[in-house]
Amino acid sequence: MLNDKYELSKLANELRSKLGEDNSSPVDIFRLAQTIDQLTLVFYPMGERISGMCLKGTDDIIVAINSSMTYGRQRFSMAHEFYHYFYDDSPSTICVKNIGETNEIERNANFFASFFLAPPAALSIAIKKIIKSQGAMDIAGVIKLEQFFGMSRQAMLIRLMDEGVLTLQDTTVMRSGIISQALTLGFDDSLYRPSSENKARMTYGRYIKQAKSLLNKGIISEGKFDELLLDAFRTDLVFGVNNEGEIVD
Repeated sequence: MLNDKYELSKLANELRSKLGEDNSSPVDIFRLAQTIDQLTLVFYPMGERISGMCLKGTDDIIVAINSSMTYGRQRFSMAHEFYHYFYDDSPSTICVKNIGETNEIERNANFFASFFLAPPAALSIAIKKIIKSQGAMDIAGVIKLEQFFGMSRQAMLIRLMDEGVLTLQDTTVMRSGIISQALTLGFDDSLYRPSSENKARMTYGRYIKQAKSLLNKGIISEGKFDELLLDAFRTDLVFGVNNEGEIVD
């Protein structure tokens, strides 16, 4: 079992390359997920404890993300599920929301997710730039880093402690007032908020393509096709409206 951070970082960089990304830029991780032919991506509010899950079949994989979490945490969870998909032999995994409540496989997936979103070399360069310009890593620097790499406050603080940039005492005062701090510095606050109501339940990827393929081959009727889409929360594709009843162009 992998447990070496260098090896996990190497795997994260290799996967970024495999998916067509370099090892220095922020990634649109959900766009990447939708380019994987076998993957069906589901967003659904799962309550307070579950962050996501990965279910593997012979030809299909379903990754579900808790849309009631902040967008930054959803991104981390997607990277976490990438580890389960590509490097974990378990046929199915349900992942808890609390990053600290983990076994060895989950800890590996967490490190992998952090490295995937913020490659060590890229993070090191960004940290040095901030310290050079500000003299030290303060809350403004933390916000710049989490905004650039698209990571939640918790994930970024854990990473900065692991890198030796911040101490546990430093991070204690940085865990509150997150949205107001970001807004005061001129950043958008969507990273720190859950999905909007019209995107809280949504399905993308293989499921939609397979349903369309069955329709095109005459295996299912238009009515059955619409039923499958509604089961996948895709009212936008059936009625031309989103889940809030708003007309979609």
